Amino acid sequence: MSKSYSGKSFSFHPFSKIGKTTTRFFEFLGKYLSITWWMIRNLRNAKEYSRNITQQMVMIGNNSIPIVIFVSTFVGMVTAVQSSYQLYDWIPRTVVGALVTKSVLLELTPLLIALVLAGKVGATITAELGSMRVTEQIDALEALAFDPISFLITPRVLAGIFMFPILIIFGDLVAILGGMFGASAVAGIPVEAFISGMKSSFETWDAVFGIIKAVVFGYIITSISCYLGFIVEGGSEGVARATMNTVVLTCLTVVVMDFILASVLL
Repeated sequence: MSKSYSGKSFSFHPFSKIGKTTTRFFEFLGKYLSITWWMIRNLRNAKEYSRNITQQMVMIGNNSIPIVIFVSTFVGMVTAVQSSYQLYDWIPRTVVGALVTKSVLLELTPLLIALVLAGKVGATITAELGSMRVTEQIDALEALAFDPISFLITPRVLAGIFMFPILIIFGDLVAILGGMFGASAVAGIPVEAFISGMKSSFETWDAVFGIIKAVVFGYIITSISCYLGFIVEGGSEGVARATMNTVVLTCLTVVVMDFILASVLL
């Protein structure tokens, strides 16, 4: 609804903003799904760029190991210390090992590592592709008859899908060891009691569920960051804005998907 006063048009702002936001959302979703479908349809071309996939696996996997170790260690230690603090007076000591194992495998390690890597990996990918877009390198690839999606996006997404589960498995191991150290050094819980609780509570599905989350999170983070970098406009300012949007959007999407996966699979 709009009214004209003194030759000027005034819109009813709440509805106008809702309409514009909804339009932008579906436009974004449509373009994102279009690129995703193109990538899936042309997966057969990925073998032509196997070297790119290997390079991206190194960038996403090897280069993320230090931060995974750091985050996982303190996740396990904090979980063990807080569990023992809250429950120490009225539970057997073995329960701390069980709580740490369940919490780490099901939730803490996959989610927190994904959020950290959303900032590290996602921002890096968006900045790389955004810089290529504003410097017309992507246009040059198209002029040379290269498929920029198969050449630039597919290797990064496949590398994320492959490497995130490996990082999560490694992070689970480090977090449990960190929890064992925290429980022993800070809470005074014997290592034998911690291991006993860990063995009694471990279920294969807990680890499998964490790996499933890792695959989904790896796809979400790499695909969204690739898309936002691929469509950058506006020079260096546009690259900076896309990088910021990547971190925010991937973190929000990861949290939402974490809830959906837990609701459906647990």
